[in-house]
Amino acid sequence: MKKLLVFAAAAVVALVSCKKTGDDQNETKLPEVKTAAENLVAYFPLESAEKAVVLGEGITFASKNGSADFAKGQVGNGYTNKAAKNDEAYLKFNLAKDNALTKLTDVTFTIWVKNIEEFQKGGLFSVNGKHFPAQDWPSLVVMFDNKGVDQETQVKRQQINGRIMFKKADGAETNMWLDTWDPAFAVYDKWCQIAYTYEAATGDWHLYVDGIKVKDANYGDKMAWGGCVPADATAFYVGGWASWIESYQGAADWQSFFAGSIDEIRIFNKALSEKEISELYKEELKNALL
Repeated sequence: MKKLLVFAAAAVVALVSCKKTGDDQNETKLPEVKTAAENLVAYFPLESAEKAVVLGEGITFASKNGSADFAKGQVGNGYTNKAAKNDEAYLKFNLAKDNALTKLTDVTFTIWVKNIEEFQKGGLFSVNGKHFPAQDWPSLVVMFDNKGVDQETQVKRQQINGRIMFKKADGAETNMWLDTWDPAFAVYDKWCQIAYTYEAATGDWHLYVDGIKVKDANYGDKMAWGGCVPADATAFYVGGWASWIESYQGAADWQSFFAGSIDEIRIFNKALSEKEISELYKEELKNALL
């Protein structure tokens, strides 16, 4: 009888264990990323409305708009817009007055992108808020724009742009602009990782594609990156331009919505080194294969 009770108890424990394991399997688990984990201040896995953002002080998911949805991404699900680029598809996140972006001095932001057609234009992400009354650009935008063919090699290229607006100490307008023509962006239906880094002490900007540095820039203006986010910034958009969405003065149709897929947006509170960018790319690529 004693043996029978022991057996029954073991069976119950096993049953509970199996049920717990099954429940865990039904939950979406985000792969761990160890590179510079202690410096990560905002993370947008774009997995679902509930898991669009899982880390980021003062950043909350607000809505999905137009044809924007959560579908197959680089890791799990991600942002997807398969409609025309001007379908006004985007994800909106609310920004509190004090948020993870306004507290930054140095910064690195990384994002995975896949075009659904060659030479896709459109905003990948942007922040609203205006430093100047007549400004028709968002305070921050990372975007695809234009197309071209290298005259010597006849290789197709596409341009990636990043622009940061801010005021100088004397109140004058200035901006940090970093762009590059690169064949990596002209590839159809293929994921690539874009990474920007900025270091306030030096004013150095770096742009990376798939873990490899492709462009440097220095504008002579050295300031805390958080100062690029205006006091009236209230929204962070994925897949769209703040200028177009909020009808800033002068918004043009080329400030379009991105038709394609976006995933795994990470923002760090330091300028990652070239080695760290490479390690992060490899680690995220490995997660995509899990």
